[in-house]
Amino acid sequence: MTEPAARAEARWPRAVIFDLDGTLIDSAPDIAAAVNATLAEHGIEIDAATARHHLGDGARKLIERVLAAHQVDADHDKLERLTAVFTERYQAVPCRDSVVFDGACDALSALQASDVKLAVCTNKPQAIADRVVAHLGLDHYIDVVVGAGAYALKPDPAPLYACLEALDCDADAAVYVGDMAVDRQAGHAAGLPVVLAEFGYAAGPVADLGADGVISHWRGLDAAVAALRSH
Repeated sequence: MTEPAARAEARWPRAVIFDLDGTLIDSAPDIAAAVNATLAEHGIEIDAATARHHLGDGARKLIERVLAAHQVDADHDKLERLTAVFTERYQAVPCRDSVVFDGACDALSALQASDVKLAVCTNKPQAIADRVVAHLGLDHYIDVVVGAGAYALKPDPAPLYACLEALDCDADAAVYVGDMAVDRQAGHAAGLPVVLAEFGYAAGPVADLGADGVISHWRGLDAAVAALRSH
């Protein structure tokens, strides 16, 4: 069966995979707090808006970017130490001020009611991702969570392949929803059509990132997926 024909089937997609930070949830306030606790020794303090601009490529890259923005040099060992401290601080308080984006649970519930399998694929460390998903009640909808640890980080497609395997679903029967260039890159590398959220953490216009669909609110997901189905 050709890909367009497969998408025309009533049950397409069989699975939807979601990024977490900046897509399903706004976690920037808690991440900023953990960064500030980690980098207090350097007199660095950032707010949630600043954190959003540095997110997307994992904890180590986050710390590296914040240090660079404040003209603080860090060799490999120092960066590794600070990343470990950040992870410990964030894991201790991962979900004090994080919130689910408006409409996300309604979208997940509608997909679940249609027997669509759901997964989260995030560059957040696995243990923290599991805690955040559970604390915010997303575990009522999500079947699989794949975080950082066992696989290369996005934009490598490996964690998306892991999601597909866990969901027992082929790439041509699934959709990936994210918010940044790294999500578009990972999704396309895995052979998935990609929908990006304009309300996430992308530094520039999401429409310029080469996604297959764009949503400005979770209310638009159904229409975005329907448009993919017809292509």
